[in-house]
Amino acid sequence: MQGAQLDTANGSPGRNPLAAAQRERAGAQTFEKYEYQYHWALCRILGAHENSDDYVVFIELHEDVVLATSTDESLARFEFNQVKNVNATPWNQKKLTSIPKSTTKKITNSILGKMLQGVRKKPFFEKLNSLDLVATCGFKLPPKTDGLKLSIISIGDLHDDCLKDIQAAINKELGSYPIPRTLRFITPDLATSGFQDIAIGRISKLVDVKAPGAMCNASTIYRVLIDDLHRKGTVAFDFTDWSNLIKNKGTTHGDVERVISSYTEKKGFEVFEKDLDDILKDLALKSNKRIQVRRAFERYHNAVRLERSLIAIDNQQAVKDAVERNFEVFERQGVIDFMKLALEVLPEATKKNLVDLESIHAAIIYELLSKCHEK
Repeated sequence: MQGAQLDTANGSPGRNPLAAAQRERAGAQTFEKYEYQYHWALCRILGAHENSDDYVVFIELHEDVVLATSTDESLARFEFNQVKNVNATPWNQKKLTSIPKSTTKKITNSILGKMLQGVRKKPFFEKLNSLDLVATCGFKLPPKTDGLKLSIISIGDLHDDCLKDIQAAINKELGSYPIPRTLRFITPDLATSGFQDIAIGRISKLVDVKAPGAMCNASTIYRVLIDDLHRKGTVAFDFTDWSNLIKNKGTTHGDVERVISSYTEKKGFEVFEKDLDDILKDLALKSNKRIQVRRAFERYHNAVRLERSLIAIDNQQAVKDAVERNFEVFERQGVIDFMKLALEVLPEATKKNLVDLESIHAAIIYELLSKCHEK
């Protein structure tokens, strides 16, 4: 046929039919910035976990990331972090204190002015250890000592002229307001790409410090922790009660410790085989119930190693607590009396989560045998 031509552009096998320039990329870029904040928070948690036995980290509470030094409200002091993943030249004092021009009039403060407004005259101001602006682009602020290149710049590190310029701009923007001595400018060590892999690597390093020689599923620990941070970060309610705030918005040392310990155990199912048979005989269960408990035991064994929710880990901790409280009864009186007492003290919410009686029995037996193998 005259004039017919082969359409090589559209007929190639395997060619992506969506291979055209995208009209809008802002969504993907915004998501990357959002995810960077969460991964920076996770890495901050890992650092706190290595150096402290008590802390709470909150996401999207007054600032992007807030660290409290204690779960005890009377002892807690705070670190406020505003985290910016920006691809730009390093920020200088003019960038920090300039109010961007906007036709919508929605932007009324400079970067630094907005940050200071967030803590000004707040009841927690006197408990601030630091007020940190974290920016991936870094900072170009003249140091008091020539030649210094600092990743963390405190107010006392700034050249007097630079500090005077910043103070004058803030006074003009906010009225007379002394810059707090707790203010710091931080260039983060977390890269702007591949930060997921970096976080997993830091988890492996932390486990090596906390549990040398333990088998570690760092990827699963990462997924549990980052999912929990995402869940708590979306909670938009305020809480007047400190314990409720921690429960709904906070990640504590205890939370992280439970996750790590759940995925660094060395025991395999075969370790429990004979002891499980002995326990089931002592309970004098009928054959159909023995089969159901054994199946539930295997499911529980797999769940404590593969389940990715913090709720499942909390369930396991509740069962462990019930076993711990009644372990002496098991040693003195045997498994039948022990099971009755362990069932009585197990929280109703945990029983409901475990669904049925066979699964509850299996969970208690599993944690009992785990404790026996630790002795």
